[in-house]
Amino acid sequence: MKELIKPVGPRLKLKKELQSLVKDEGSQNEGDTSGTTYFLDDNSLDSSSTARSSPVLNSQSVSSCSSPESTPGVLTQRSQSLPSTSQPSTPRSHSSSLGSPGLGGRPSPSPSAQKRARADFTIREIIGKLEDDELLAEMEAGLLSYKSRKRIVNTLVSHLIELHGKFPRTDVKLAMARALTSEFPQFENSDGEGYQAWFAPAIGGHDSSGFLENRLRNVRRRDSHKASKPPTVMVPKSPLVSTVDLDLPEDELADSDIAAMTTWLKFHTSPTQQVEEMMRKTCRARATLIRTENEKTVAEIIKEYPRLIDVPGMIEQDFRILFPTSSDSLFMKWPVTYESILTYADKQISWREILNFSGKLDTDEQKSNMTVHLLPLLFPPGMKRKDGKKGPKHASTEDACTSFIQVEKVGVNIPAFLEAVKKCQPFILAVGQLESPEQVFVVVERQTVDCGSLLKGLDICFKLFYILDMTYPWECINLWDFVQKFIYGLGAGKGRHKSVPSVSLLINFLTSAATEPSKE
Repeated sequence: MKELIKPVGPRLKLKKELQSLVKDEGSQNEGDTSGTTYFLDDNSLDSSSTARSSPVLNSQSVSSCSSPESTPGVLTQRSQSLPSTSQPSTPRSHSSSLGSPGLGGRPSPSPSAQKRARADFTIREIIGKLEDDELLAEMEAGLLSYKSRKRIVNTLVSHLIELHGKFPRTDVKLAMARALTSEFPQFENSDGEGYQAWFAPAIGGHDSSGFLENRLRNVRRRDSHKASKPPTVMVPKSPLVSTVDLDLPEDELADSDIAAMTTWLKFHTSPTQQVEEMMRKTCRARATLIRTENEKTVAEIIKEYPRLIDVPGMIEQDFRILFPTSSDSLFMKWPVTYESILTYADKQISWREILNFSGKLDTDEQKSNMTVHLLPLLFPPGMKRKDGKKGPKHASTEDACTSFIQVEKVGVNIPAFLEAVKKCQPFILAVGQLESPEQVFVVVERQTVDCGSLLKGLDICFKLFYILDMTYPWECINLWDFVQKFIYGLGAGKGRHKSVPSVSLLINFLTSAATEPSKE
């Protein structure tokens, strides 16, 4: 028994030294509530425990307890504050946490509940916070002034930001746009599902658009110095269609006959009937060549086919052959449309002040002419990207107006004016007063096409873009987009793939105004 039991002296000596070490270590770590206390387990002080490992506090304790002969006991560790956990924590995936109790025992909402929470917008309650009955009356009538529409958009976007921040998800913005057009069907537009004027998601190379999206962009841009903006990927893709594909039947004439007629037309302007007949027969071949020979400039095309410009009626004839259902659209729609456009403009802008017009509109022709002049004011001026430079170049309102109609005083020297022209063509030249011009021309490649009236000038100018396969002037592209899609009904034609909200809004208003008499 004496051989099996170790002497008491070395054991007491080791215990005394260990207590001294623990006391010294405790004085160094005083104030640390997460410290650890080490104690000697007397139950483990037997001969079989000499080979066990011991947790240590520092290098001194390691050196003093490293040999089996001097370490007859075992050091165990106990936490003073938090109990230790033997099971490691495993992170929960997002899918597994949905519908299960979260922190504090509160269950997380299901995906359908989250979606319903995002989609629940009551527009009347949101707008009702403004306490403006007149604004609600305007919304019920479907005819908003610019200031009223701005207040509505600002209020809705403020509500969005309050609930979802400055970068709400696409489905949230879609839900608000749908709720608006659902509660107020007067705001639906003919494009897509009816709410695109308020919000249209990004498609292809196009960014999201609509009144709500534009307001959110402005808010983020204004606060960009306070909040970081996530990086946006700029897709270098043009939003314009420069060429309209025509599904034309093959000509019955041989290529040699078409070439002979084209050569004859270069050198003859009469007899008029023969010129018109040959221009009609060569129309399809001419349209195909203009669209396939992309390296040719507009000046070279006019030189190749001069009778298009200097023989009256040839532009209209070619357009009627290529687009038979749209040829007479302007003269059929305009008489029942221009007064509604004039009413819409009175609510949206101070067009008299912008155009510097203080006269009276006594006749229908004067009202019609003035409506043509104010069309560029109803849409935002265009913009284009500058090569090699950051940011787009924005046109001014004056640029948009003059790229559409250039007004000159009576007595202007037309040849000198044409010589000095440097801007994009074609455009309309009106000589005289705004409401009653004495002469109207369409200018293309410093040549003029006599039109006789402002409405005829609008018709000829638009058709030239299609006959000569030209893009719209970027300064007033939104105006021509409206004329193309609403007046002529060429929705898949030139210009923008997707209209700006102001174009969709005006089309919606005019469409609603045209159906009101039938409802009564």
